[in-house]
Amino acid sequence: MSFLTEKKLSVVIPCYNEEQNVPELYERLSKTLQEITPRYELIFADNNSKDRTREVLRSLAAKDKCVKVILFARNFGHSQYGYSAGMEYASGDAVILMEADLQDSPEIIAAFVKKWQEGFDVIYGVRPRAAGSGMSRFFRRSFYRLFDKLSYLDIPFDAGDFSLFDRKVVDVFNAMPERLRLVRGMRAWIGFRHTGIEYERKERKGGVTSNPSFAKNFWWAKKFIFSFSQAPFDFITRVAVWLAVLLPFVVATLLILAFLETISWFAALVSSAAACVLVLQTVALSFLGESVSIMFDEVKQRPKYVIEEKINL
Repeated sequence: MSFLTEKKLSVVIPCYNEEQNVPELYERLSKTLQEITPRYELIFADNNSKDRTREVLRSLAAKDKCVKVILFARNFGHSQYGYSAGMEYASGDAVILMEADLQDSPEIIAAFVKKWQEGFDVIYGVRPRAAGSGMSRFFRRSFYRLFDKLSYLDIPFDAGDFSLFDRKVVDVFNAMPERLRLVRGMRAWIGFRHTGIEYERKERKGGVTSNPSFAKNFWWAKKFIFSFSQAPFDFITRVAVWLAVLLPFVVATLLILAFLETISWFAALVSSAAACVLVLQTVALSFLGESVSIMFDEVKQRPKYVIEEKINL
C-alpha cells in the first residue's frame, strides 16, 4: 500500500460532552490516517466531561493503542487548553488540531498533508461559509475583522483552529509560557510558512456546543484581543494627547465666559469637560483592568491545566 508520507502524524482533539460524536470521529479519523501514513496517534484531551465521553475514550484506548487520552482534573473553560495539553504530548512529525464535533471533516487532513509536503509549515482550514445560525456567523466574522484591525498580528479571516503544524512549529508553540492560550493568535505570532485551504464546515453532528452564550463568547473574545493588541492603550494615549492640546483653549474659553458672567455657558462647559474626563478615566480604567487581570493570571505561574489521568501515554 502506498502512503502520502511515512512520517508520523498526531491528531489532537479537545473534548467536552462529545459522547455522541467520538465513536464516529474515531472511525473516520482512523480510516483517513491509515490511507495517509502507517504511523499516527489520536490524542483526546477531555475537559472534565459530564456525560459518558470519558467512558467512550477509555473503551477506544483499551482496544487501540494509537488512541491516547488526557483527562483533566476539572473543567478549564476552553478548548484551547485541550489543544495545548495534546500538543505537549504529541510525538508526531506534524500535529493536526481539530474539534470533536465533526464540523471539521477528517477527510480534509489529506489535503493538509499534501500542502505540508510542498514545504508549508502551517496549514489552516478557511471556512468562508461556516455552519451555524446567522447571528453566530455574524459575530464570528465581526470578531475576525475586529481582531485584524486591533491586533498587531496578521490573522487570516475565517480561519479556525482546524490546522496542521510542522514539528518545529509545535516545539515553539509548546515553549510559549502564557496561560491565556489562543491557537490562531499564537500560530500567527510564531511565523514560518503559512497557507490556507478552503473547506465547508458542517453542522454539529451531535450534542450541543460547550460555548453557547453570547456573554461567554464575548468574554473570551475580549481576553484574546487584549492579549494580542496594543490598540486600547494607543487609543487612551491619543485621546489624552488631544485633551492636553485642547485644554488651554477650553480654559481660555471658560475664563472669558466667567469674565463676561455668562454663568449658564460656563456651567455647561465645565460639565462637558468634566464628563469627557470622566468617560476617558472610565475607559482607561476598564482597559487597564483587563490587562491587569491577564497579568494577574500570568504572574501566578500556575499550571495551564491539571491532568487527572493519562492513558496510553
